[in-house]
Amino acid sequence: MTDRKLSALVGLFYVLAFPLYGGGQFLLQGGMPYAGLGLILVNSAVVIAIGFALGSIIARSSPKVAATVLWGRLIEGILLGAGAIAFLLFAGSEEGQSLNLAAYHGGMMVLGAAGIVLSIWMFNVRAVPPILAVFGVIGYVSLATAMVLERLGNDPLSLRFLAIAGVFEIVFALWLVARGFRPTVATPVK
Repeated sequence: MTDRKLSALVGLFYVLAFPLYGGGQFLLQGGMPYAGLGLILVNSAVVIAIGFALGSIIARSSPKVAATVLWGRLIEGILLGAGAIAFLLFAGSEEGQSLNLAAYHGGMMVLGAAGIVLSIWMFNVRAVPPILAVFGVIGYVSLATAMVLERLGNDPLSLRFLAIAGVFEIVFALWLVARGFRPTVATPVK
């Protein structure tokens, strides 16, 4: 598969992740737990596939960044799936809900950290327009900040930061679908 097609596929996966996880959580907690678990596990597979696809593109210019992005997505996918499984194992009890939420927060914090590394790489190799890469840093810092704020109980403020992260991921996904990475991504980082 060409980098262009792979970039477009990654963009589609970014877009799919939102309804898969959100819909999965809705069903998980709304009386259809096994359907919800199924969607969340599909989301985990999609998240991990993003890591492998991005890693294969990034590895030509920076194997360390590729490994960081891949491991970040692997950990995120595992945590999100584990949270849903914990919810079911504890039959939706308060403990199950707490574990599910903690796994979500942890997964998003890992995504935030790996996303910052990805965004800096995109800026350094000019994989996307610099403004989009800078927006990526802002978006992923906002995501990690939102998760910390949620853990501290400040949900209203965390939603503002989460919105910034969400807007970035949607814009980035659309960019990947429409344009993909620039050909310079194959150039080693000095």
